[in-house]
Amino acid sequence: MNGNTFRRIATTAVVSAGIAGGVVAGAGSAAAAETQVVPMSTCFGLSPYIVDQPYIASRAFFNQDGPGTGNLTLADVSSLWFFAPPYLSDTRLDWHNKTTGARGTLTATTPIGMGSAVNLRLNSGPGDVEITRSAVNRNALWSIPTTSCTGTVRVN
Repeated sequence: MNGNTFRRIATTAVVSAGIAGGVVAGAGSAAAAETQVVPMSTCFGLSPYIVDQPYIASRAFFNQDGPGTGNLTLADVSSLWFFAPPYLSDTRLDWHNKTTGARGTLTATTPIGMGSAVNLRLNSGPGDVEITRSAVNRNALWSIPTTSCTGTVRVN
């Protein structure tokens, strides 16, 4: 099993466990939120530790929790350097609601270690929303940018 396959299986297991926990915790509510897997073109970049799992992301998870709004999780990133401090990933997500014309930019700085995820709050309004993700990964010595990737999420 190659590293990419292992990472995807591990990420899917973590996200599935989180979804299952959310459904159980929200069982008393009128309707449970549904998580949408958003395929994206592949983002690629090196870890600042160089001899590490590369930064490769090709999907996002959208959990809508209200009209035109929800949480966007970018989960396919991690580092195998458990004996060193996590590196930081400065993530930028540009969004464009193709239905309404609204635009925005979300940013987050996230420590990347084993099983990491970037979480962003998307308030785009209802419609087909094109998302473009890019990141700059850094440690104390240097910063390495990633390529950007795009996908479209359906927000109700």
